[in-house]
Amino acid sequence: MFSPLTHDDPFRCGGYRPVARLGGGGMGTVYLARSQDGRTVALKTMHARLAADPVFRSRFRLETDAARIMGPVHGARVHDADPSAEVPWLATEYVLGPGLDEAVSAHGALPEPAVRALGALLCAALAQLHHSDVVHRDLKPSNIMLTVDGPKVIDFGIARADGDDRLTRTGAAAGTPAFMSPEQASGHEHTTAGDVFALAAVLTYAATGHGPFGTGQPADLLYRVRYAEPDLTGVPPALLPILVRALDKTPEVRPTATDLAAWLEAPEGDFSDHLPAALLGDIARRASAVFAVMPRRAAPHGVEALPDTAVRTAVRPSSRRGFLAVGGVSLLTLAATGTWARHSRESPGQGGTTVPKPAASDMLWQVRSDYGIDPVVPPAPLMLEDRVLVAASASMMQALDPRTGRSLWAEGDVSFHRRTVTDGRRVYIADYALDDDAPLLVRTLDTATGAAGATVARLTNLRGRLNETQLLCATEAVVHGVGGEGRHSTEGFRRDQSWFLFAVDSRTGGTLWTHRLPTRPDGSERFHFLSGRVEGDHLVLVQQAQDGGLSLTVRNAGTGALLWEAPLDGSGPALDRARTAVDAQHVYLASDGLVARRLADGAVAWRHEADRPGAVHGPPAVKDGVVYTVEKGRGILAVRADSGEAVWAQTDRTDAEADAPPTVGTAYVYSASAAGLAAADLRTGAAAKPFEAPRARYFVHGPTERLIALGEAYTAGYPLL
Repeated sequence: MFSPLTHDDPFRCGGYRPVARLGGGGMGTVYLARSQDGRTVALKTMHARLAADPVFRSRFRLETDAARIMGPVHGARVHDADPSAEVPWLATEYVLGPGLDEAVSAHGALPEPAVRALGALLCAALAQLHHSDVVHRDLKPSNIMLTVDGPKVIDFGIARADGDDRLTRTGAAAGTPAFMSPEQASGHEHTTAGDVFALAAVLTYAATGHGPFGTGQPADLLYRVRYAEPDLTGVPPALLPILVRALDKTPEVRPTATDLAAWLEAPEGDFSDHLPAALLGDIARRASAVFAVMPRRAAPHGVEALPDTAVRTAVRPSSRRGFLAVGGVSLLTLAATGTWARHSRESPGQGGTTVPKPAASDMLWQVRSDYGIDPVVPPAPLMLEDRVLVAASASMMQALDPRTGRSLWAEGDVSFHRRTVTDGRRVYIADYALDDDAPLLVRTLDTATGAAGATVARLTNLRGRLNETQLLCATEAVVHGVGGEGRHSTEGFRRDQSWFLFAVDSRTGGTLWTHRLPTRPDGSERFHFLSGRVEGDHLVLVQQAQDGGLSLTVRNAGTGALLWEAPLDGSGPALDRARTAVDAQHVYLASDGLVARRLADGAVAWRHEADRPGAVHGPPAVKDGVVYTVEKGRGILAVRADSGEAVWAQTDRTDAEADAPPTVGTAYVYSASAAGLAAADLRTGAAAKPFEAPRARYFVHGPTERLIALGEAYTAGYPLL
């Protein structure tokens, strides 16, 4: 619910001081913040990179106006705003309650009376907007907060005046695919009828726990919204005809918000009377938790973190009535005033208690990232000379400056999803098509803007829409990937599809070769390959069989001819076993010790046997003629790449973890430990100072001397020793 501030988040905005991060999106970041007089607010700021764009300023100003129109009954009260500031900002009431998405995810679908009450109140909220000639355009469960007094509609980032399309690109589909209207998904005008359609989709989710058009990739969702019948499985029978009418593909057939409210026939009583007890308890916990939030900020290397604040004791209500009046003060009063006890901390440099550094004190910068789909194949991030490409969300890529973490651009039309590779200079994407019959296109990515660039290859016999398409690796002249032909499916592979490993010339667009791959049964979700790279004339692949078995497969990169293959034994996770290391002579892997196979023919060149039974070695890494691996519970082992003879070995690191390859820098090699990250001298293995860093996957960005950490929901930068 609350995330620590990053070191470059503002210390103050207007009269408000950020305390924690609540979330972020394409336009800005939302903070939990407090004013000098103790009021707690939700503070939204625009990304600095967008502030100079008059279009985005207009959107922010309209969002502020729409929030004021919605008002404090159906939305969050606007306390203050400055759309004209150097960095525009908006301070609203902090709503005490979970989003509808969080509520349903944690406590299940709502009972029918609660759905009717929810729907009627949301209809009133939309009617208030529509009477002012404003449409929301992004109504979805996460934009609806549940409080004891009723739902509140938030986030008007893409709201606009009805009939005004000047702030939307022609043909663009702005919004959230799973809850769009058909006309919005087509890039056409989204009127008040579109908001009603979205509301019906939201009520379907509230009543069943699933949206009417399922989940999946944005392109699939857009197609279903436009052409498929809604899935209303689980909707109470009495609500079915109402939702069917509101979800009609034709806007003119749908009821108005006022008519829909009448059809829903909200039950009598307060909104809280119809909410499940578990959900009411969740709202109560959140109401008390907001006043216990301690400011915490990740600091650059060598800078102390901000001190913590005192913690307020959480209130545990014992009944519904007790929940509605916590400690004699109603939650409505708390929501309106957002009062906070005066901070007892002192500012840095003014004395006070010494506060220890947080666990991430070596961190230089940190940003949110979310790959959305697991596993990420090939591994991310993509490293370029002056930038690092990561996923901002499941459907958006962003470019970061490795030195500072500053976002250089974010683009929603390009995502990783196994369709993006780089040769270190150029980035290639396998374009996703909406049309079932559209060919597979391999295109470049404009790394300066994030926009899709020129088409470098058009594979007319392969279909661009198939979800299991993969790009595996790229060299200066060739892109290797996996593509298929046959009918599209959202349920994994189909046995009537045909799949091929291919190589295309990125200079001429010609197909160099294709090789047929084994057929997958219906519903299979096992990808054909988990890793791929080219070393000289060899294409080195880790191929996955339908039963999950892995094999190391080496082909002639020029012709695709199979040179040799060998099983990848072991009981560890498939992605761990797929992390082999390659140089001009050998492929290195951890299998009953550390093993080197000759790249030319697959014969075992040497095997470094462990000196103790039951030893576990992690995936290897190789650089400058030395192979590195981690022996669990002992530390890093370094051996000569040509012979397997030991160069040095750590033996006293009982906290050493062996689930990832070491990260080899210029002077040190880094590996995971129970405490986070450890560094060892490349020449001697002597331990350097331990990093104060969390568990993550680490990558070296040499040009900027940075370690790039990829965590579950963040990307961060650390100094390279």
